[in-house]
Amino acid sequence: MKALILVLFFALLSFANDIATVEKVVLDDSKNQGALVQRGKDILPIISAGFKIKKSDIIKTFDDSKVKIRFIDNTIVYVGVKTIFEILEYSYDRKNKENNEIHFKIKKGSYKIKTGNIEKLAPEKFKIQTDNFIIGINK
Repeated sequence: MKALILVLFFALLSFANDIATVEKVVLDDSKNQGALVQRGKDILPIISAGFKIKKSDIIKTFDDSKVKIRFIDNTIVYVGVKTIFEILEYSYDRKNKENNEIHFKIKKGSYKIKTGNIEKLAPEKFKIQTDNFIIGINK
């Protein structure tokens, strides 16, 4: 019984760190994958919707693959082909706006972002870092 309780406790802890879910994957046919996620020392494949994203994940897409990611505050990130997208910081707190922060880094490639609640609650803490960029704003 104690073992079952411990297993459930650790399972809940692992889900508590989920900050986003992959909603759509366009596979690269030559690799039969949508992307790779570097999580610490682990490299994990994204091959279908439902994959859970955690803080500090680095997402890498291939020549012909793309992924759509929805964060828990409803920010949506479309990660384009040949892209390296890093989550440097992500925290969302509906009650205390000072606890909200997004800091993404695009090392290379293309992306599109539809902002969610964090941008509304704390726009000064919504950061996208990149070396070269072109920005377009739709209203």
